[in-house]
Formats: sequence, structure tokens, C-alpha cells
Amino acid sequence: MVSLKVAGGVVLLLLLACCAAIPPRGCASDAHPSAKKAPPPRILKCTHAQKVDILRECREWVKNEYPVHPQTIDSECCKAVRAVRNRNMDCIIDLLTSEETNRYNRWRIKELHDMCDEDEL
Repeated sequence: MVSLKVAGGVVLLLLLACCAAIPPRGCASDAHPSAKKAPPPRILKCTHAQKVDILRECREWVKNEYPVHPQTIDSECCKAVRAVRNRNMDCIIDLLTSEETNRYNRWRIKELHDMCDEDEL
């Protein structure tokens, strides 16, 4: 007969082997436990549609051509500018494609912030 010590040792080894083969619950669902988490998506302060509106309504001011026509505070251009949160023209500039960057003057787009400020009247 097998001694009690040997049988106990075999049972203990089998138990350890089973525990080593089954990962702990917290790690079992992690595909890449050491991988960094992706940053949250960037929240834009303006939209593509707002950019299109500004480039269309303010074309006579923002184009890279002369003559340039300043916009009045009650113009459709200024209404489009005020539709952007905080009149953030940097956000509009960030959305410009390389073709639009060549076609439109970035400095004039930034100037729309002050030009369309109703408090400056």
C-alpha cells in the first residue's frame, strides 16, 4: 500500500497544479494587463458644419484674395461666428484641410472673434 504521506503529497501537488493553471478572476478578463489605456476621445469645441458655415458666410473676409470686405456685426458671417462656442476661431482653424489653409487666411479667421463681438459695440 501507498503510505499516507505519499498520497497526501500527490494530492497537494495536484491541488497546486490546478491553482496555477487557473488565473485569478481579476486578470482573467484582461487582454493586455500591462498595456496603457487609450486616452479619452478629444471633445471638439466646434463642428465641421460650423466651419463650413463660416467659410461660406465670411468668404469675402477670410479669402486669400483682395479686395477684402470687413463684416458688420449683424451680418450672416457674424451670426455664424457667434454660433461657435466662445467664438473659438482657433477650433475652426484646427479643422481646416491643407487645401482650405491655402485658400483662406488664418489670421483673418482669428480676427472674426473680435470683429463679431457684440460687446464691442
